[in-house]
Amino acid sequence: MTRMDRKSVDSASRAPRRAGRGGKLKLAPDQLQEHSLAGPWLDAMSHHLGADAMEWGLETAQAGRVRTVELAPGSVSASVSEEGESGRRVTLSVPMLDDESWGKAVEAMASEAVYTARFMEGECPPNLLQLFLSCNVDLVPGCDEVVGIRTSAPSGSARRRAAAVAWLTAERLVIEPLVILQLRGQTVEQVVHRIRQRRSIRLSEGALAHPPLNLQSELESPSPLAESIDNYWRNPMLDQVMPHQPAQHIPHALLRRLGSTPMEGKFPLAGLLATIYDQVGDTSRHFLEGEQD
Repeated sequence: MTRMDRKSVDSASRAPRRAGRGGKLKLAPDQLQEHSLAGPWLDAMSHHLGADAMEWGLETAQAGRVRTVELAPGSVSASVSEEGESGRRVTLSVPMLDDESWGKAVEAMASEAVYTARFMEGECPPNLLQLFLSCNVDLVPGCDEVVGIRTSAPSGSARRRAAAVAWLTAERLVIEPLVILQLRGQTVEQVVHRIRQRRSIRLSEGALAHPPLNLQSELESPSPLAESIDNYWRNPMLDQVMPHQPAQHIPHALLRRLGSTPMEGKFPLAGLLATIYDQVGDTSRHFLEGEQD
């Protein structure tokens, strides 16, 4: 067998290279649209880019003609090719959250330890989207936000090429939900650092579950000894004793610190534990009051 014959056999036996190697959409569109993050993302992109562009982008992403997807704060870019041409770079930009919005979200996440624990494990807390919404902050870019497109391709194909990038981004949100933080301007490491900073500030401000003891002004500034020598060893009468108000504690401070449980069940575990804590506390108080009587 000649060298030319061996070359022909090797070329025939070699598997054809898949189009868009590494950038082919693998998940079904329904699975993407039903996801808590990918679904709103696709709705917003359909609003900005149009239904026709999204349909073309889906076919292009499924055909594997989207390569080298790169996600950065405020943008996602990829090389998108049409049939019979080389790829053209497309960058889809979205607004990043301002510092005030991030501050609200960090303030809320600093109240529960579950967020830091999940982030450090590379996991997405199940109620992350709801937490941002409770702070009046949209974690996923909405229809009312401005979306930009930059590309070297002809302007007539910019929207449909950007739509192909949007579909691959939606798949990325399903596989790695925490990339939405980076897309909106903060990496996971930066968010964890800000949460820890906020907790340190709370501790330095004395935001503890048990408030400090308030001393009476009489004890802080007693009368001179020469003026009280006659009554120094005498106890005050009962009607002169200042009534002592018990310290007010934050209810269920331990449960608040632990945050919501990741376990699913018919009834919320935190609520059941709170009820048990209340019943044990009431029983203990009644028992102590009975001993005093």
